[in-house]
Amino acid sequence: MREFWNRTAIMAAVGFALGVLVGLGFLSITGVGTYYVQNGTDGLALYLALSGLLGAVGMGGTTIYSLEHWGLLRCTATHFVITLAAYCAVGFTLGWLDLREPATLYMFLGYVIAYFIIWLVMCIRYKRQIRRINEALKTWKAHQDDDK
Repeated sequence: MREFWNRTAIMAAVGFALGVLVGLGFLSITGVGTYYVQNGTDGLALYLALSGLLGAVGMGGTTIYSLEHWGLLRCTATHFVITLAAYCAVGFTLGWLDLREPATLYMFLGYVIAYFIIWLVMCIRYKRQIRRINEALKTWKAHQDDDK
């Protein structure tokens, strides 16, 4: 379990750095969040910290998938709920989301679609991994039978 938490901390640190970069990119491309930047260094620090937090939760949360005693559905649902909660909390705090704007619905739908695509990629990856393991087991079993 210690290894799980160490891997989670490393992934979260990488995610934090990526989140800061994405936050800066989002700020420069869309201008959303300029309120925080206009409030000086403290505002920019808050903006970057929350952007980094979003990345940390997303990347750190991927270690949930390494819990072998959990099924894929449980891992996916848990990760989805955790990342959606972080996305909404950061999004509303930083002004990326606003319930008065129809764009918020599109942002939410975009999140769900992006998450589904990531989930699909993970499923394909796991199926390939299982196929390789099964092939290796068949080869191993064939060698075991040949040795008898």
